[in-house]
Amino acid sequence: MTEKIYKVGPDEFTVDEARLQQALARYHEGKGLIGGDPRKRPRWLHPLPPEPAPAFRLLQSSPEHIERLKEFLAAAPLEIEIGSGPGDFILDRAQKYRERHFLAFEVKWKLVRELTLRAQKAGVENLWVSDDDARFDLPRLLSPNSVDVFHILFPDPWWKPKHQPRRLFVPPFVDVLALLLKPGGVLRAATDVPGYADLIREVVEAHPDFLPHNPKLAPFFADAHPTSRQAFCDKIGRPYQFFYFRKIT
Repeated sequence: MTEKIYKVGPDEFTVDEARLQQALARYHEGKGLIGGDPRKRPRWLHPLPPEPAPAFRLLQSSPEHIERLKEFLAAAPLEIEIGSGPGDFILDRAQKYRERHFLAFEVKWKLVRELTLRAQKAGVENLWVSDDDARFDLPRLLSPNSVDVFHILFPDPWWKPKHQPRRLFVPPFVDVLALLLKPGGVLRAATDVPGYADLIREVVEAHPDFLPHNPKLAPFFADAHPTSRQAFCDKIGRPYQFFYFRKIT
């Protein structure tokens, strides 16, 4: 894989509470979806590998393909990555844990297509991918208490106040994560943006279904391959934080 170069981003990370609350009032109308709402994106311009390849769009794949997906998701312990980028982490994890099933979301269709082809080349059969926005798909695709681990690693901070609704860590989406996680399941998050780190911890720990961040859960993921963003931060010496939130049992 070609090494990816990232922008570090500005130092200031702000929350405009009034503007955010106005946007969240329309959250369930799709406010804040990053062009990933499959009701709005002109997907016919961007072909994924054809069925039955393990790549899907919830509202465009055939009913038979979605049924295969649902059977896959229910057949083994399930881990989901939201914002997989090039897919280095999730592909490595799927190779290490063949007895588990994995689902990766990445709104950049080229990365999804490439990840699908990489997985097929490596003989990985326990990974499905999508370029839909996970916030649209997850509550429509999965049943409550069905996910063992969510990985949200180095999500885009969406720096500008007007883009706040696009941030993944807002209360309505944390509600979805809490609903879908099994009791005792783990939400694993990471960021190299100090202000976003504070926000992640504040929003998740305010939810009644999550216990506070517990660093003692880190050893369960000690063999995790770094994401491309994490590798970039390591290379330039940029600090980052990981969080581990367990759903109450």
